[in-house]
Amino acid sequence: MSRFGYHGRILHIDLATRATSVEEPDDVFYRLYAGGALLGTYYLLKETEPGIDPLGPDNLLIFANSVVAGYPAAGLVRYVVSAKSPLTHGIAEARTEGAWAVSLKRSGYDALIFHGAASSPVGLMIDDGAVSFFDAGDLWGATVGETTDRLEASFGAGIDVAAIGPAGENLVRFASIVSSRTNQVQRTGLGAVMGAKKLKALVLRGGQLPPIADQAAYDRVNANFECDIATNTLSTWQKQLPGFAVWVHDHGLDAALDIENFRTAEFAAVDAYEKQRWLLHYRGVAPCPGCPNDCMKVYHSDDMAGLDPRASAMHQEITGAMGPNIGTRDVPTLLRFNNLLNQLGMDPVSLGFTLSFAMECFEQGILTPADTDGLDLRFGDAAVTLTLVQRIARREGFGDILAEGCKRAAERIGRGSERFALHVKGLEMVPFEPRSQTNLATGFAVAPTGPRYDICEHDWDFDTHVGWDHSLEFARTLGILRRIPMDYLGAGKVRNYKALNNLWSAADALGYCIFAIAPTRALSLQIMTDMLAAITGWETSSYELLRWGERRNHLMRFYNNREGLAPADDWLPDRFFDEAITAGPKAGVKLDREGFRRVLQTYYEMMGWDENGHPRPATLYDHHLEWVLE
Repeated sequence: MSRFGYHGRILHIDLATRATSVEEPDDVFYRLYAGGALLGTYYLLKETEPGIDPLGPDNLLIFANSVVAGYPAAGLVRYVVSAKSPLTHGIAEARTEGAWAVSLKRSGYDALIFHGAASSPVGLMIDDGAVSFFDAGDLWGATVGETTDRLEASFGAGIDVAAIGPAGENLVRFASIVSSRTNQVQRTGLGAVMGAKKLKALVLRGGQLPPIADQAAYDRVNANFECDIATNTLSTWQKQLPGFAVWVHDHGLDAALDIENFRTAEFAAVDAYEKQRWLLHYRGVAPCPGCPNDCMKVYHSDDMAGLDPRASAMHQEITGAMGPNIGTRDVPTLLRFNNLLNQLGMDPVSLGFTLSFAMECFEQGILTPADTDGLDLRFGDAAVTLTLVQRIARREGFGDILAEGCKRAAERIGRGSERFALHVKGLEMVPFEPRSQTNLATGFAVAPTGPRYDICEHDWDFDTHVGWDHSLEFARTLGILRRIPMDYLGAGKVRNYKALNNLWSAADALGYCIFAIAPTRALSLQIMTDMLAAITGWETSSYELLRWGERRNHLMRFYNNREGLAPADDWLPDRFFDEAITAGPKAGVKLDREGFRRVLQTYYEMMGWDENGHPRPATLYDHHLEWVLE
């Protein structure tokens, strides 16, 4: 039977023996585990034992598209990486956009699953479907950009490279994988897993995209998306200058900004982030092939001589995490951080909150220069921060402690420092305020990966005062019928969170880019379904699409339960319950502990989980997951 949208082939690679094998799952498998970390979690449960060391050879490292993702089209230029996380010891999932996603789709495989670990640095090349290994000892120690340049010199033009930098090699627990020099697979420490396997780079070239069932319908969706951008306020904001990385000055204050490890919402240098200050450094876009939205803008300052502007595309989170969160007072310094972290291969979010943890501990007197190798760790000191970032990437001195992430660093430092380590499940917080956005608070607590700023569409979008004009209309297809204040905490919000999260969970399973899709951007739920049908030829529905999202949540939850994560891990740092927002429209707002406990229990019940957050047997049967009970 002809297949459309996927190859029906999964490549298994044993790095210890340099042997490969190809698995060909049946069509029912793809209908249940369409791609992304839904597919990845399936293999982690099937092929790994409970309790393995995330940085040991028994962990799997899985790169996947889906039955629909990886085509050069609106909202489809994404790939997902999964493993067991070295930060949380639960499921790790991270995804990114860019050209490498299309090259993976062309590779002839729907997923690449790495087993074992090499004895010395190695790289993998897939050239028109043919797999080969190359020694990477001479690349070990090189930055992502240097690695990519040298591989292009070796293999010639037309390759796409995903690589780790020094942070991944040195097993920094929040290291990232970086493709196309600037697209970070950030969060959950997947670069460290790749480094532990001594896998320096993946090189892709040539190949063929799987055939599309209905090319005309596919082309029509793409053409309509480009037209619809102009009619969608949020999509237009992303496409037009200065772009979605530039949000602190114009958009942060309604929900309260994260300033200096969330200890305040007042930022004296906020005017330095005004959009005109950014436009002085604009250098173009880092486009996703086939998608006209051009979310990723390139910002590169003239005083960054010697730094490669190809590594200077900006995503959203670094602006907050390495900006006001650590007291960065000007845009050029933030741009330098961005380029450096793309080159070193290091998650700017976990790094930002590990730095802000250390800075607050220093200013509280918990840390002294004797602890920090003589560094005066104060918010806003860019020169000291740049020095420390390099030491973290190379695990030198005090940097070795911080390379463990804020949770483990606090455990080593002690002396009350734990209070300032803002994490959930061991994964550092994100720079978006949970006290004023209670859907985000719920998501940060219960997300299987730990906190993620894109766990669901933000409460801001549906707020009674500042929400986008179009957001409620688009969200009604999910059963969200009324606007609710962003800081309201109660069961009505849980209902909304479940719907919003299951949709974006489905996007993660299918590899849809959330910066293009429902419920607030131009690709509506119906259009997402139409695109899925056009590519695969399946008779499908938005119901099936949402089922993938819920199945992903259940399977990831089961994996975390197996690995020992408990209801106590579904919680937020004390700061958000004990300390109120200090300034702005939400001044005085904080989370209520008992109210938040009730919210979590309500969510468990809505999801079909028991009081301990375990999916009930009937829930697992409902989603064809009864095999996990064995």
